[in-house]
Amino acid sequence: MTLLEKARSYEKENVKKISDEERPVYHLSPAVGWLNDPNGFSFYNGKYHLFYQYNPYSTRWDAMHWGHWTSEDLLKWKAEPAAMAPDMPYETGCFSGSAMTYKDGRHLVMYTAHNEFDKENGEHFREETQCMAFGDGIDYVRYENNPVLTGKDLPEGSYAEDFRDPKIWYEDGKYYCVAAVRMKDGLGSVLLFESEDALKWTYSKELLHNDGSFGDMWECPDMFELDGKRVISFSAMNMRNTSPLFRNGNCTLFCVKEEGKNIQAMDLGFDFYAPQSTLTKDGRRIVTAWMQAPESGGTCPDSNKWFGQMTFPRELTLKSGHVYQKPIDEIASLYERTVEKEFLAETETEKEEIRGRVADMTVTASANEDFCLKFAAEGDIYTSIEYRSSDRHLILNRSHAGRCASICDYREILTNAEDKLELRLLLDKYSFEIFVNGGYQALTGTLYETPLTADHFIFKGGKDTVKVEFNSIKSEYCLKY
Repeated sequence: MTLLEKARSYEKENVKKISDEERPVYHLSPAVGWLNDPNGFSFYNGKYHLFYQYNPYSTRWDAMHWGHWTSEDLLKWKAEPAAMAPDMPYETGCFSGSAMTYKDGRHLVMYTAHNEFDKENGEHFREETQCMAFGDGIDYVRYENNPVLTGKDLPEGSYAEDFRDPKIWYEDGKYYCVAAVRMKDGLGSVLLFESEDALKWTYSKELLHNDGSFGDMWECPDMFELDGKRVISFSAMNMRNTSPLFRNGNCTLFCVKEEGKNIQAMDLGFDFYAPQSTLTKDGRRIVTAWMQAPESGGTCPDSNKWFGQMTFPRELTLKSGHVYQKPIDEIASLYERTVEKEFLAETETEKEEIRGRVADMTVTASANEDFCLKFAAEGDIYTSIEYRSSDRHLILNRSHAGRCASICDYREILTNAEDKLELRLLLDKYSFEIFVNGGYQALTGTLYETPLTADHFIFKGGKDTVKVEFNSIKSEYCLKY
């Protein structure tokens, strides 16, 4: 039995042991076990395909497989059998990568083969190479001449042990991919490669190099066009907390190439990493990310039968050189009940009609007065987002959410608020995503240990009214097995 056959058999035997009630409602979770980076986000043969880094056997990271989902609308998903396992002699893990439709109609996957082991003489071996696989949307076969990119293809000064996460696309008669590499100075770089057939690759140039201002190693690069301008996204490891415009730890960033060194944080919350984008049938650039981060990957509650979620798909747009994000419009079809209220909240205020644990809610308040929203609240348990009008700062605080693990639960960021502050909150059973002022900024976090009975919203503003649009979301789980 191959490792892939073993994984598929294990999935089949164990997936039904996890009920829908134990899962989030409209955020994706793994069939079983562990999930991290999204991979291979693409449209192929009439369906969206989203793969993911996957360990079916445990809620902890281990030898990486590729899990697999498909969807026709980016809302309702079907769990497909595991797509790849580290079955080849050149890999001990199938690390992150991407996918697209090949010229002959097959689904083309480009991924990192991670190979790491101790030799008989005790020497430790580690190598990362880029490989190809071809499939029909369910079953995938490795290219016979793998790997297609190795350390020999890298520019001088590159560290081949950290060379990963290719993102492939086709443009003007050529195939291109970007990949991340660690340079000899220990800092990350985004490299561009090109090919006539997606099988024989050559190094083209360095697109971005870390000067030490943005962490050290970079991972999971993506490159796409918004409003005629090139945008590169990448995830920076070990960021220092040097500015309220960025966050510390492991942070995902945008660079708008035509704007020079225009570096922007993609998400300023606790749990967002390794995003990957695709182009929809109607031309929108859509992105999803691992709703966790490397520093919090070991915080799975012991009682969990699965661990890891994806963010809800976000549409990206470019306005005045800034990348905006918003939940895809399709979310409206999930609404069950809509409530619109406008009220004063000079003291802590609740509204009976505005209550629930699974919702899409937009709150508008004055930017000239302090404001606080507590959500997923019950008694002393809550998560809060607080606005301080004196310096236009937002403070996200998860320290009262019932977590046992010791990780960062506090973020403070500088907003672009002027007259009004708008906060859009996507709340699910085990997570939240907050979009500030039309998606100018975003903050994401998980709520694994907040009791599901914590379903209150508490508002506190000033002398101006607070406006709320509350949409409860249907309880039907988005993923079918």
